[in-house]
Amino acid sequence: MSDVFLPKDQRVSRELVLEQQQAPLNLKDLFGNENPVELEIGIGKGLFITRSGVNHPDTNWIGIEIRRKYLNMARERVEKRPLGNVRLICGEALGFLEEYLPDNSLSVIHVYYPDPWPKKRHHKRRLFGEAFMAQVHRVLKPGGHLLIATDHLGYWEHIQEVLQAQTYLDPAERLPEDPDGATGLTNFAIKYQAEGRQSYRTGYRKPEA
Repeated sequence: MSDVFLPKDQRVSRELVLEQQQAPLNLKDLFGNENPVELEIGIGKGLFITRSGVNHPDTNWIGIEIRRKYLNMARERVEKRPLGNVRLICGEALGFLEEYLPDNSLSVIHVYYPDPWPKKRHHKRRLFGEAFMAQVHRVLKPGGHLLIATDHLGYWEHIQEVLQAQTYLDPAERLPEDPDGATGLTNFAIKYQAEGRQSYRTGYRKPEA
């Protein structure tokens, strides 16, 4: 599917303000259909979720980003296209999972190049941990995937420790894939690849039963 750009007077806000929503979200009402829903945590400037929304119109996409300046960039990217299957949130990911997503509601969770919080005193701020894995397991549908990519070796090693210690998900053959029309998963990934940095990717799957 090729890009179609809307005149400014035809653009619709795709940002979801959580304070105005009842928890947990009714995803069928939110999107007006029962299509599968995928979540991207940490959307940055919105390359992945925009390209995915364009290329997969029969899938619904939710993107969450804690930094307002990046969320605004992603909004501009999304809203100038007729993407009724994308919703964006400015907020913190773990709290969103815990409060706003129903059990067994997502087909895929994408986590690409999360903040590694490299300083030891900041490690407690890292997304990956027991609480996150428990919520991933709860909100994924049976057979659903958690797809991960990072360029930070120290965080990759930490993620591997968390994944090997948890018992919720199994290793999967599926790995993150660059969306059609892009030369990397995210803007950061494209920059890192140009700099020659190594990227690490993995995938896990919730058992069917």
